[in-house]
Parts: sequence; C-alpha cells; structure tokens
Amino acid sequence: MKAEYLIKILVPTFLIFALLVWLTIAHIITGFWMYLLWIAGFVVANLWVTRVTAQRSYRRLKKKREAEKKKENE
Repeated sequence: MKAEYLIKILVPTFLIFALLVWLTIAHIITGFWMYLLWIAGFVVANLWVTRVTAQRSYRRLKKKREAEKKKENE
C-alpha cells in the first residue's frame, strides 16, 4: 500500500479516537454521552475508511477500463 493511502486512512481515525480517549480519561464525557460519542466516533471512522477505499477502488477500475479501451482501439 502506498503511504499516501495509509495516511489518508490512519490520521483521521487516529485523531477521532485520540480525542475520544482524552475526553473519556479527563472525565469530560461520561455516562450516556460517552457511549453516544464513542458510537458516533466508530460510525464516522468507518464511513471515512469506506469513502477513502471506495475512491481508491473507483480510480483503479477507471484506469483499468481506460487501459482496456486503449488496447481495443489499437
């Protein structure tokens, strides 16, 4: 995997969970809000990873189709 791809996935998810851990340890979020924010954090992180991987797959397939069209035209 390319480093750029890993950075796009790891940095935002790391920041989300680092913030959640800090807020939990500092007792800023507790009880119901803690559960709610952790669930929201997981959802946002999963959506982010899905978005980045889907974009990468789409670009890869687009390049593959263009290469196949180029071969057909020749």
